[in-house]
Amino acid sequence: MTAKEHESQFRRELEAAGEQAVRDDLNFRRGISTGGETKLQFVLRWLREKEVEREARTRQSDWYARWTFWVVVATFSVAVLTFIAAIVAIVVPYLIHP
Repeated sequence: MTAKEHESQFRRELEAAGEQAVRDDLNFRRGISTGGETKLQFVLRWLREKEVEREARTRQSDWYARWTFWVVVATFSVAVLTFIAAIVAIVVPYLIHP
């Protein structure tokens, strides 16, 4: 087996197990992390990739939440201004011509 094939097989194993299971496995020195220094280094690199992906998703979610908040604030502001304009449009004619 070539190095690429080994990495591909390791990646499939890790993806099948899941990130948390791999972390637990690494912490308790069980199955997945055994297999030599090369496999251990690959597992650590894979976990770092997963961490980077999770951080990117978190940043994206935070951005979307902030964007949504400001859209709601803008919509509410427009609604309040429209309500005030409607009240003024109704009340002003009665103030001018009592």
